[in-house]
Amino acid sequence: MNKTTLTFYGGLRSIGGTIVSLQYGSDRVIFDFGLVYSPQTNILDGQIQVRESAMTRDYLTLGLIPKIDGIYHETSLPIGSSLIPANQYQGKTAVLISHLHLDHIGGMGFIDPSIPVFMSKDSHDLYQTLEMIGEGVNGDRTYESCEYDKPFFVGKIKITPLQVDHDIPGACGFHIETPDGSVVYTGDLRLHGTHPERVESFITKAKTLGFDVVIIEGTTLSSEEELPEELLVANKDIPAELITEPKVPKVMTELLHDKQGIGIFNIYHRNIDRIAGVLQAGQLLNRKVVFEIGTAQLAANLLNTTSFYIYESESLRLLRENNQLQDWQINLLDTYPSLSAQVINKSPHEYLLQNSYDHALELFDLNTEKGLYFHSDGVPLGDYDPAFHNLQRILDYLGLAKVAVGTGGHALPQHLQYIVEELDPNVLIPLHSFHPERLTPKRGIQLLPQYGKTYMLKNGALVEQNI
Repeated sequence: MNKTTLTFYGGLRSIGGTIVSLQYGSDRVIFDFGLVYSPQTNILDGQIQVRESAMTRDYLTLGLIPKIDGIYHETSLPIGSSLIPANQYQGKTAVLISHLHLDHIGGMGFIDPSIPVFMSKDSHDLYQTLEMIGEGVNGDRTYESCEYDKPFFVGKIKITPLQVDHDIPGACGFHIETPDGSVVYTGDLRLHGTHPERVESFITKAKTLGFDVVIIEGTTLSSEEELPEELLVANKDIPAELITEPKVPKVMTELLHDKQGIGIFNIYHRNIDRIAGVLQAGQLLNRKVVFEIGTAQLAANLLNTTSFYIYESESLRLLRENNQLQDWQINLLDTYPSLSAQVINKSPHEYLLQNSYDHALELFDLNTEKGLYFHSDGVPLGDYDPAFHNLQRILDYLGLAKVAVGTGGHALPQHLQYIVEELDPNVLIPLHSFHPERLTPKRGIQLLPQYGKTYMLKNGALVEQNI
C-alpha cells in the first residue's frame, strides 16, 4: 500500500542546509539541497585543494551532503558505499529549490543530472546570470523552471509553488499534496522586506489549498535568555527602530550626506533589492554608483538600468590588457563606462563604490580619507567568521570608518509566530534554526523531527516510524 512519508536529512538545528524528502509510494520530492555555512568549522577551509573530479565522493565521505539512495551518479559514490545510485532507483525523484542562497542550493550540482531540479522562473533567470559570471554551483546540469501558483506533478505528488518575500529574487514556498494529505514548506521569508504583501498572499493561498503540516524556517529564534517569551507574541507590526529593506537607501544617504570622502559598500549581490537600493542612494546623494563587474552584470540583466559604472580593478585591467576577458565582460564593458582608481581618486566624494571582501586589497589603491564603509549584509556576515576580523584589520589600517547598514532576510520572531498562528496547522515543524522549539502552534502539535527517523502522514498527523 502506498503511503506518504517525510524524512529529514539536514537543517533541523542549523541555519541552512535544509534537506527534506517527501515520498509517496516510490515517488518523491526533495527540498531544498543546500550546504551549511560554517566557516569556523568547515574542514574545506580554502587551503585544502578541492578535487573537482571527486567532489561528490569527498562531500559524502565528509558528511557535508547526506547519504540518500537514488540521487547520486554511480561513479560518484565512495568505494564500498551501499547507497543505491540514481540509475537503479525505482521511482520518480525531483528536487525543489525554494531560492538561490547557497545554504539552500549549494549541493545541487552533486545531484545526478538525470534528476530534474525545479526552481521558480525568477530564480532561474537569476541563476542563468550567476552561472554567466562564474557563480553557479559545482556540477554540469540543467535546471527546470516552474511558475508561481501553477501546479505540476512528480508521479502522484502535486506541487504548487507559492511566492514569498526574501532578500533574493524568486523565493517561494511549496504546497505539496499527495492522496494522504498536504504539506506546506515556507522556504525562507520575511515581512520587513520590499514585498510583505507576498507573504500575506502566501498565507491566504496556502489556507485556500489546505494542509495538514507546515514546515517553516526559524532563523531568528534564539534562547529564552536572549528572547524572553513576551517578545514571541504574534505581531505583524514593524518595529519603528528596524531598518527595513526600503529604508536602507535612506539611511545610507543620511550617513554619507555630509561626508567629504568616498562611500564604499559591501553587499551580497544576489540581493537585487539591495542593488536597487544602492542605486537609489547614489541618486539621492548625486554620487556615481560604481559596481564590480559581476554585480554590474546582475544589475544590467535583472534591473534593466544604465545608471551605473564598472570599477576597473587591478585584475580587470590585467585581463583587458592581456585579451583574457570573457565574452560577457567584453559586452558589458562595451556597453557601460568603466572607472579606474586613478580617476575616482581625483574626486572621491563623487562616488559610491562597491568593494567585496575578496577584493578588499583593492581598497589600498583608493583615496579613502574621510570616507565611509557600509557593511550592508555582505560577506563576512559576522564575527563568528574569522574573515570578519581580517576585514576590520584592513579597515583599521586604512583608517576607514565602518558602519553596518542592512536588514535581515528572515522574519522576526514575532512575525514567525504571526505567520504560524495565521496558518494554524495540525502539525508544525520549525527548522532552519538553532532554537526551533521556541516556535509553537496555535492549537496543533509541534514536531521537532530527528535524523534517522521517518514520519508517516496519516489522518492529518505525522506518525514516527523507523527508517
